Amino acid sequence: MNLSPPEPVNPKRIRRVQERTEVARASLIRAGVPLFAEKGFDAVSVRDIEIAAEVKRGMMAYHFGDKETFWKAVADFTFEQIDAQRDLRLDMMKDISDREGLALMIRFYVRFYAQHPELSRLMAQEARQESWRIDYLVVTHIRPGSMVLEQHVRKILNLSAREFAHWYYIMLSASATIFSFEPECKRLFGFNPRNEDVIETHADMIVQMLLGQSL
Repeated sequence: MNLSPPEPVNPKRIRRVQERTEVARASLIRAGVPLFAEKGFDAVSVRDIEIAAEVKRGMMAYHFGDKETFWKAVADFTFEQIDAQRDLRLDMMKDISDREGLALMIRFYVRFYAQHPELSRLMAQEARQESWRIDYLVVTHIRPGSMVLEQHVRKILNLSAREFAHWYYIMLSASATIFSFEPECKRLFGFNPRNEDVIETHADMIVQMLLGQSL
């Protein structure tokens, strides 16, 4: 029996397939972030995701398997951005005074939430209810990040573990709410909270409130 030799592997074709896969996955994740943040997990259908991502029907299941796995990928993408930038600021804190470093960290959170209000909106969906999703967020992202922050804050401000918990929520709420409530702020006070001058003023005020001084 004559067997023809196997067709040689074409590296360019493999690379094109990989690139298309990466583009499709990225498009789905980018579409999933605002959907889950605004509507919540249960209110978003697989088809909603595919339509928003402008991909063919079945692509979400093809790339991620099911909606639960896809939600985790969206959460990972969202939190990995803040994780990486927070770690960078923590490294920078080694070269400045403790209070200057903490001010830098507070300013980072303000600026990040101004740029990514979808994060606080996602947490508003998930943090208020018991679910596998809040378990996943706390174990995978939130607790590791808060533990690192706690080490610095408690040392610098001489707080107990319980006091840090209060400090943590005060800092996060103060940093995020004005940007998450952007439509309300525009109507109530007549300005866009995501303007650069507003962000800077907001950061200054939170630093002063939490540290008792301007830095």
